[in-house]
Amino acid sequence: MVSERRHKRIESEILKVVANSLEYVKDPKLKLITFTRVELTDDLKYATIFYISHKRKDYISVHLEKAKGFFRGHISEMLNIRKTPQIEFKYDEGIEYQLRMENILRKLKDEENS
Repeated sequence: MVSERRHKRIESEILKVVANSLEYVKDPKLKLITFTRVELTDDLKYATIFYISHKRKDYISVHLEKAKGFFRGHISEMLNIRKTPQIEFKYDEGIEYQLRMENILRKLKDEENS
């Protein structure tokens, strides 16, 4: 078990590495994404990397799946951890939810002001 502070630091470092790795990706379709956060399991064996994109989710997920080894290799090179975690990519639904809620609140405020 690692401390919570170290756990959060590793998540943060993985996010930086995968975000910086986008510069070196040869697939131009992947240059249209933004990594938003990383969730690491307590044993540091698995990392879920969340992303957003203006393209269709399923379209981008196929390309991310193909590049999984590339990203894992960069994580292994850049971080000084004993074992590189297995990675999984997931579309970040939280951002869309937040935007929908902001739009609803904005509409309510506009109606209230009218």
